[in-house]
Amino acid sequence: MRRLLAVNLLALVILTASLLYLGGYKRELIETELRLVEAKGRTIAVVLGHASIELLADGEPALDITGAEPLLRRLIEESGLRVNLRVRVFGLDGAIRLDSRRFSGFGPTVESQPLPPAGGSNMFYAALHWILGLFDLAFREFETIEPYREHAEQKASDYREVEAALRGETGEVVRSLGASGLVLSVALPIRDFKRVVGAAMVSADGRAIDEAVSEIRLHILSAAGMALVVAVLLTIYMARAIATPLRDLAATAERVRPGYGRVDIQDLSGRNDEIGDLSAALRRMTRALWEGMEETEKFAADVSHELKTPLASTYSAAETAMREDDPANRRKLMRIVLDDVRRLNRLIDSVADVSSLGAQFSRAESDHVDMRRTVEACIDAETPPRPALAVAPASPFIVHGFEEQILRVVRNLIDNARSFVPAAGGVRLFLAREGNEVVLRVDDDGPGIQAGKEETIFDRFYTDRPDASGSKDRHSGLGLAIARDIVRLHGGTIVASNRPGVDGSVEGARLELRLPAADA
Repeated sequence: MRRLLAVNLLALVILTASLLYLGGYKRELIETELRLVEAKGRTIAVVLGHASIELLADGEPALDITGAEPLLRRLIEESGLRVNLRVRVFGLDGAIRLDSRRFSGFGPTVESQPLPPAGGSNMFYAALHWILGLFDLAFREFETIEPYREHAEQKASDYREVEAALRGETGEVVRSLGASGLVLSVALPIRDFKRVVGAAMVSADGRAIDEAVSEIRLHILSAAGMALVVAVLLTIYMARAIATPLRDLAATAERVRPGYGRVDIQDLSGRNDEIGDLSAALRRMTRALWEGMEETEKFAADVSHELKTPLASTYSAAETAMREDDPANRRKLMRIVLDDVRRLNRLIDSVADVSSLGAQFSRAESDHVDMRRTVEACIDAETPPRPALAVAPASPFIVHGFEEQILRVVRNLIDNARSFVPAAGGVRLFLAREGNEVVLRVDDDGPGIQAGKEETIFDRFYTDRPDASGSKDRHSGLGLAIARDIVRLHGGTIVASNRPGVDGSVEGARLELRLPAADA
């Protein structure tokens, strides 16, 4: 949860800091204020140029300071500029001639300080303003605005905007007063017609700009504070909604091992999210594990049972042979031992095949398999009389899987059918394509399947062959079980049924194999 909270808060802090910068907005405010200052300064420069010019002895025009002071005083008083603007007039020699802060009768310099907002003594607002002050200082340093310095004896060379105005140009400069805000200065030439006779420098207090930016930042901080609270609450909620069930699932999964008994994973599928999907997947996995364990236990019990019969027969025959003196009887007993050993060998081979079936599939690489070629190869490997094969015309019989395993299935089906067929009967195969499936039917002329045993014949170690066929000892009862397991791993099905005759009698058995076609 701590990491999730840190990531969410970091994103919020970065977003808030980027919003608090407000560099573009502040530049627009400064530009707008400069245009206003320039307009007021242009008015002052034009008025002074028209009404405060005197001619010197050589006939050159010059600024009449005596007449300019009352005129400038009146302009400031009538326009209400005394508090907002400071006007300074410089002569062509660069010396300052007039300063609105030093007019006779105005008294000491007057500084205006805005009243603090209502509730400004509140600790929360005080903290916010303190934080905003830090932001202002940091951003002002980041913007690298030159500081404002004023000498006791001011000259035009102290202000580059005044030097520009004395050259006949309009100059403007923004300077910083540190924590006190900004100073916006615009200098314009005072002209007698086209000749420059001085420069008027109008400076405005930029505190209002900082206050406007600070107000917006205050709103941003307030919104960020609310967003912070919401983010923390949502993070806690999401952490509990995600981390808690994950911890529970992990704790339950940890107990799915020996010593804890059967443990069921919590069913969270109703959440309809990734955790629900994980819960469902874990439940399927544990169910498959338990089913596999139960199947293994059952298989071990079946193997133990099947091994005991030939072992008991072998033991009995061997023990009797040791006490038998008649060579003929001893040979008979040794043949029994040999047959039992062969039966055990076939049984062990079949058990090994069943046990390694899943591992073989996980290691092997599947490919396209031509069912027609596979079936024909199985038929060619049979001893005469070979089964007959009928193939539906003009159909591709390609499936996706493991050719060796599919060969094994077909051989098991043929071998099972031939084990039930009497001497006068036969086995017939039919290969066809039905929809998106390749179908192989194996028909025999045997006695058919006992009613209700259509599924039982696929059980492990089940065998029900006529005694006269002499095939019981040649079959472990695992052929059809292995075939069905292989077919299921290929995504197919295999079913057994009886073939009814015209009169309703059973003419034989039919095993039908269906595998998904590769081009489906």
